[in-house]
Amino acid sequence: MTRIVVVGSINMDLVTLAPRFVAPGETLTGDRFLTIPGGKGANQAVAAARLGAQVAMVGNVGADAFGQQLYDGLKAEGIDVGHVRRLDGVGSGTASITVAGGENQIVVVPAANGRVTPAQVEAAREVVRGADAVLVQLEIPLDAVDATLRVAADENVPVILNPAPAQRLPAEWLHRVRYLTPNQNELATVSPASSSTEIGRAHV
Repeated sequence: MTRIVVVGSINMDLVTLAPRFVAPGETLTGDRFLTIPGGKGANQAVAAARLGAQVAMVGNVGADAFGQQLYDGLKAEGIDVGHVRRLDGVGSGTASITVAGGENQIVVVPAANGRVTPAQVEAAREVVRGADAVLVQLEIPLDAVDATLRVAADENVPVILNPAPAQRLPAEWLHRVRYLTPNQNELATVSPASSSTEIGRAHV
């Protein structure tokens, strides 16, 4: 069985379906409201588990109702949550999403996701060592992403990096990433012309 470690975000998506977007100061009656487990990291973990992989998740949730739902949801998918911390005094990450006319507006509050640390990644070294691949994104602090790349390189485990939300990446990261999975806008941000040689070292 393929073994995957995902280091990343775990969110509760708060989705409002509306007839249109509101103007500043306006109140509008919506059509529907949904709470949907999400976060780029958790989504990757669930997708991999449903495809038959053995998956371990490294990340954080808050010690709140959302955190319990998110934690239990990952367990229900068969994901190893031994490295998912439930933090006191901080909320779980959320994404407030309004959908109208086929478009969306999103406000993300990292909360517990912003507390993923290099030490937490280091503590997961044993599960990384036994993995076939490590997946990571940019919805957690960059020092934790850097630690993920370092630990995976130490253990000779390939890394798949989803460079979202889009931002310029340190050149040295591209030496440690086996696969980069940007969309068109992310590719333009990650790899301006000056770094095209560097990005060529990873598979895009």
